[in-house]
Amino acid sequence: MEDLLKSSFIFLLLMIISLTGCQGSVGDRSYKFIKCLNKCITTNCSKPHDFLTKQPLHLKLLQWDCESECRYNCMWSTVDAFEKDGLNIPQFNGKWPFIRLFGIQEPASTLFSTFNAMCCLGIFYFRRKILPSVPMYYVWHIVSLVSLNAWIWSIVFHTRDTDITEKLDYYFAFSIVCCNIWAFMCRYFGTNSWYKTVVFTTIIMTIYLYHIYYLHYIQMDYGYNVTVNITLGILNTILWSIWSLYRIKKQPYLWKCLLTILAVPMLLLLELFDFPPFYWCFDAHSLWHAGTVPFAILWTSFVVDDCRYLQEKQEESLLKLD
Repeated sequence: MEDLLKSSFIFLLLMIISLTGCQGSVGDRSYKFIKCLNKCITTNCSKPHDFLTKQPLHLKLLQWDCESECRYNCMWSTVDAFEKDGLNIPQFNGKWPFIRLFGIQEPASTLFSTFNAMCCLGIFYFRRKILPSVPMYYVWHIVSLVSLNAWIWSIVFHTRDTDITEKLDYYFAFSIVCCNIWAFMCRYFGTNSWYKTVVFTTIIMTIYLYHIYYLHYIQMDYGYNVTVNITLGILNTILWSIWSLYRIKKQPYLWKCLLTILAVPMLLLLELFDFPPFYWCFDAHSLWHAGTVPFAILWTSFVVDDCRYLQEKQEESLLKLD
C-alpha cells in the first residue's frame, strides 16, 4: 500500500510540473502574427456593419466577430511562415492551430465530447435494469446529470473558445471529479445513514464551491486548477482501486471498475506528450476525449452490475427477516 501511495504522488508531482510549466505561446507573440493582426483589424474592422452583412449566419451565431476572424486568418498565415522557415508549428494563446469546421473551433474535441455526453444517457439503460429501492439508485442519477452537464459545457467550449465558455468548462469538469469522490463515499459508507451522508456531502461541496470561488473571484490560476484537479483525481483513483481490489474475489465484476479507474488517468499521459494536431484536427487533448468513451460505457456496465449485487443483498436481507 505504501508503494502505491508513493507511486501515485510521484506521478502527481510529474504531472503538475509538466502541465504548469508549459505556459506562453510563440505564435501569437511572433512579429508575423502581430503585424498581420494589426493590418487586418485596421483594414477590415473599421466598419462593423459592412463586416456583419458579409458574414455567414453560422459564424454570427458562434460569435466570430471581425477581430476573431482576423486572429483565425492570421494564425494560418503565421503557421505557413513558420513552416516555410523550417520552424516548429507554434501554438496560439496556449492552443495548437485547428482547422475550423462550420464555425466549430476544435471539431475533434467537440465530436468526442459529444460522444462522452451521449454515454451519460446510459442512465436510461440503468433505470431499466435496477429498481428504485436499491441503494445507490439515486446517487448514480445525480452522477449522470452532473457528468452530462459537464460534457455539454465541454462541447460548448470546444465549439467556441471564449472567456466564459472556458471558465464554465473548467468549473464543471471539476464537478465530475468531486462527484465521483462523493459517489465513492456513498458506496463505501452507504446511504442509509443521513448523518454520514450530510457530513461528507458538505465537505465535498465546500471544497468544490471554494475552488470555483477562488478561480472566479480571486484569481484564474491555471496551475492551481490543474493541481487541485489532479490531486483529487488521484485520490478518487486510489479510493476506488483499493475498494475494488479488496472485494474483487467476492465480486468479480469489479474488474470493470478497476480497469476504468486506472485507465482513464493513464490516458492523461497523452497531454504530457502534446503534439501538433494531425490533419489540423486531432491533437492529444481530443484523443484523450476519444479514449474516455469506451471506458464510460464500461463504467455504466460496472454501475449496473454493482447495483444488481446490492439488490441481491437487499433481497437476501428481506428473506432472512421473513
